Amino acid sequence: MMLHKLLLPATVLLWAGPLLAQDRPTFGAYQFSNGVHPTVDAVFEEASGREVERYWQGELKGISVKVTNKKELIGHAARVPAASPDTLQILVAVEKPKGSVYATAHIAFLTTAGYVGPDSPERERDGSVEWVKQRTTVLRRQLAQAEVDKQQRQLDNLSRDLGMLQREQQRAENNIRRTGERLEQAGRDSAAAAQSLASMETSPMAVQDSTDMAAASKAKEKERSKLQAQLKRAVYNRASAQKRIGDLQWDLKKNADGQKAKQAAIEQQQAAVKAAQEKLQSIR
Repeated sequence: MMLHKLLLPATVLLWAGPLLAQDRPTFGAYQFSNGVHPTVDAVFEEASGREVERYWQGELKGISVKVTNKKELIGHAARVPAASPDTLQILVAVEKPKGSVYATAHIAFLTTAGYVGPDSPERERDGSVEWVKQRTTVLRRQLAQAEVDKQQRQLDNLSRDLGMLQREQQRAENNIRRTGERLEQAGRDSAAAAQSLASMETSPMAVQDSTDMAAASKAKEKERSKLQAQLKRAVYNRASAQKRIGDLQWDLKKNADGQKAKQAAIEQQQAAVKAAQEKLQSIR
């Protein structure tokens, strides 16, 4: 029971570690393939283990004679002058538990005096921590800048979508205006054709000769058919225009709802961009 009580605070501290270690690297310990060694740990939020590992591999290549990557990254004959005048061996293991937003780089420094830990000589200890801190800051800024770019792209996409909706609104309004003009013209055409038909029915034929009457009757029937066709076409055009206007008005309503939703999404995304920018600016 006493052992359990002694272990519990340490367990809680380890669990809370990523939350407490965001600003600067901290000392810890990690089980590497050749044993447990003291480490300088750097924690990265919202980063994949692969991109963190790739970054540290690049950093090791810049200062090491050789870098191997089997069970962990190892920089052989690495030079960190601030930590040691001699070459070092640097081990890096990246850990990201399933479901966690934190990826932790465990970095061990092996000098001629042994692995660097919190009780090591000041130069080795502070030099190793500062080397990790400088590179950690660079990677955090890269990750933060990538997040700013990602959020800005999403904002740009939303803004383009809103612009498209606004252009569609303008087109629909122009179509309603033009269709309204066609509706008015169809109404005038319908009234004119109906009036002409009515006048035709009430107007007596002026000729009396049977031959002329037959020709006049035929001509009158032809004119009647023409006017009836005009009336039918005008009625159809009027009904078609009314339906078109109704459809366009419905499209405008949906467009207005879409613009409202898109504007709300833009405001939310603007806040996300601002938060990402503030996070980037806070990394020093």
